[in-house]
Amino acid sequence: MIAKRRLFFNVIFLLAVFAIQTRTGLIHSKGLEGFVPKDSVPSFTNESWMNGTYQSAYSNHFNNTLGFRSDLVRLYNQIDFSLFGIPHANKIVVGKGNYLIAQQYIEASLGYDFAGKASIDRTVELMKALQDKLEQTAKVHFLVLFVPDKGTFYPEIIPQRYLKKKQPLTNYAYYTERCKAAGVNLIDYNAWFLKMKDTSKYILYPKTGIHWSTYGSTLAIDSLMKYLRLKFGLNIPALIIDSITMSNKARYEDDDIGRTLNLIRPLWYPPLAYPSFHFVADTTKPKPRALFIGDSFYWQLYYPGFIDHMFSNKEFWYYNKDVYPETFDAPKSTGQLNYIKDVLSQDLVVLIQTNAGYGNVGYGFVQQAWQEMGEGSDRVKEFETQIRNSPEWFEKIKQKAAQNNVPLDEQVHRDAVFMANQEIMNSKK
Repeated sequence: MIAKRRLFFNVIFLLAVFAIQTRTGLIHSKGLEGFVPKDSVPSFTNESWMNGTYQSAYSNHFNNTLGFRSDLVRLYNQIDFSLFGIPHANKIVVGKGNYLIAQQYIEASLGYDFAGKASIDRTVELMKALQDKLEQTAKVHFLVLFVPDKGTFYPEIIPQRYLKKKQPLTNYAYYTERCKAAGVNLIDYNAWFLKMKDTSKYILYPKTGIHWSTYGSTLAIDSLMKYLRLKFGLNIPALIIDSITMSNKARYEDDDIGRTLNLIRPLWYPPLAYPSFHFVADTTKPKPRALFIGDSFYWQLYYPGFIDHMFSNKEFWYYNKDVYPETFDAPKSTGQLNYIKDVLSQDLVVLIQTNAGYGNVGYGFVQQAWQEMGEGSDRVKEFETQIRNSPEWFEKIKQKAAQNNVPLDEQVHRDAVFMANQEIMNSKK
């Protein structure tokens, strides 16, 4: 009987403690990492009460605002992780040695999402054509960066259950092969990091991070700066590394997956390297303009200030959809831009991709840009129509076709392409 009373009073005491914490927030409780949806008290209406949606919404609200909720979530997550190896983070896999990796990185590195040779061949063909077009008609340089992915860099950590479905080709491998063969300007950081994996003094890819390490991204940007100076002759500063500090605590995004697990006891990871650096720039010349299009690896170049020191602007089209830095203040999409005019205002266009864009390098940028300025563009077709509708112009084209000994339709197309190119060059000026 005494035991029952004690249990009863203990339950009442705990309920009171939770209620007081819910009302007052008297004791500081660290919030949860990752995406936490905003919560508000649901509106009461007769209709919502009768159909049960109010009760369901209020139950969710009560659970989300319960006192010590974040501590209870961390306790629950720790038990599941420690006893059963279950990570409570969206599509995150615990690999061998407690290395954390995104499931899509595993699947991409094993070829689950291979887009097919024909599709990739066509995209690479357009990339090369677009690269030449931008360079020849508008003096805009084009470059593709294939950044490292954790599945390719750490194949040894992938759980056995995924290896059973391994495919013979991956998007990254075939895109790299075709880009090199076609002459597309490409920096393959994936291959470079793999070569340094066993010899690098410092960690290139963190155990509990989704992106390359801070040290790895610094090496990458140093090589990019040198490449842009030598390949394109752009006024890019030199990066000078002054010192390297070792830390047992991950900084910046080196533990971005680990934090989202929301554990009581964080995972152990080996010491990480953090470079201190400065730039040496030629301030007598203007900095070039650049447009980056791609995924979240860009932010490892943006937040440390690399982009700011290299270029006069900070334009980034996230997945060829969201326009930054404008979206920091209010949502803005590429659909709201004068697309090709914005491209032509740059000195450099860079596609930055992990896992070769999961089979879609540029996320539609290559196809859209080519459609608006390529030989099959709508503008070329408009000029062809203008030529045919102008008797005087059309007569000159007939004479030119005879002089060049080519079919009339071919000469019409050539002149239409020339006019479209002149328009592009004037727009650039």
